[in-house]
Amino acid sequence: MKLRGLAVLTAAMASVMSCGGGATGPRGSLCDTRHGTEVCVDRPEYRSGEAIVITTRNVSNGSIFKDCGTTAVPAPDSEDEFRPAYNPRRRCGATVTRTEIVERMVRLEPGASTRETLRLGYSPQDFFHVTVWLLTLDGELAFDTPATSGVFVIFPGANN
Repeated sequence: MKLRGLAVLTAAMASVMSCGGGATGPRGSLCDTRHGTEVCVDRPEYRSGEAIVITTRNVSNGSIFKDCGTTAVPAPDSEDEFRPAYNPRRRCGATVTRTEIVERMVRLEPGASTRETLRLGYSPQDFFHVTVWLLTLDGELAFDTPATSGVFVIFPGANN
């Protein structure tokens, strides 16, 4: 993490010195597509406590089922490091059952999309992306990795 912090500081300083403007979040797309699902965030940077607007779109030819466990997690330095664990209790409630997960999951037909807001708690400064877990009709994981958004940065809030 110390190396990542140094990389963030170095990138911010290079941006300020080369462009003459303020440092900004990561360059690149705010969207990513995995498993026939496009996940987008509305901005390249946030502060702790702010809200992220997330758009999830089905770009496949079949129905997809979105779990209630959408969350922001630190982006890995490489894809080899990205091995998140599915934990619906983290966002769906400590006592959520498989039946409740099936009742709450959102079905998206081809081309359909949803928008939701995720309020950030305190987060250390780092690069993040949003994860969206996809399920089968009976509530099982459809894939062993989630669909994710593009990478964005979270800065500590003014009161942190």
